[in-house]
Amino acid sequence: DGTVARHAPAPAPSSATDTIAGTHLAAYALGAGQGFVLGVAVPRRDTGDHTIASVAAVLLSLITGEHHSGAGAARSSALVRLLLGAAPEAVAPLLGAERWVVVHASPDAHVSPDAHAPDAMAAAALGTALGSPLVDLDHDLVRVLVPAGREVPPQPGWTCGVSAPVGPHEWPLADTQAARALARARATRTPLVHHAARSALADLVPAEDAASHARALLAPVAGTPALTETLRTWLSLHGSWDRTAVALSVHRNTVRQRVARCAKLLGTDLDDPDVRMELWFALRH
Repeated sequence: DGTVARHAPAPAPSSATDTIAGTHLAAYALGAGQGFVLGVAVPRRDTGDHTIASVAAVLLSLITGEHHSGAGAARSSALVRLLLGAAPEAVAPLLGAERWVVVHASPDAHVSPDAHAPDAMAAAALGTALGSPLVDLDHDLVRVLVPAGREVPPQPGWTCGVSAPVGPHEWPLADTQAARALARARATRTPLVHHAARSALADLVPAEDAASHARALLAPVAGTPALTETLRTWLSLHGSWDRTAVALSVHRNTVRQRVARCAKLLGTDLDDPDVRMELWFALRH
């Protein structure tokens, strides 16, 4: 019938085990055929050994991959050019993508209330899971710059917020979007929240006019970042005291006090939906 069959060679195994003279041996390939191998020899095999060795193999793959490929050199070149004053859009081609998303991630305290701030190894492992080595660890927050073409699935043990896809010149905007998405994810106890990019009525107002109106309206609270951030989060969560407290990691009474302070300084009724709409418009600009 004219059918042609081709035998596809089986993929090379990524690990192998054996036992010799009572010693348990295991070997794990590091990276993509770069010649590096992790070898493990133990007198007995305990539960969880394979998982620990697999995580070690992933992290060592990051190190050997950087050493053995040109990708690390390209990223180093991009960093140097940025430090010397180059615009983000000028160095982005060195990173291999035109559009990106920013991911903000924090340890999932709802799953593990005793979760500690992530360390460099945990941050690197998260970057590997998301398919990007562009990782920034800042206390209990991990930020990852991911090419827009890659899916960002929920990550076990993490709560994540994801920005809309942007070009390099909008990276700061995407960083803000990811931060707000993470705040909503934490408040709603959702593993992953994407920024919803869509047209809005605000697009009908010239940006300069919107910014001027926002500065005038919010002037009484602008000098206290805790008040503006609490007001923004409280409005974004439809006035929920409990969810706002979770998002900001403060007590609900602190939220009530801050919102009451905002209402007094602004001289307005925050129960009025028109007032809330106008304040939300201003806070977005």
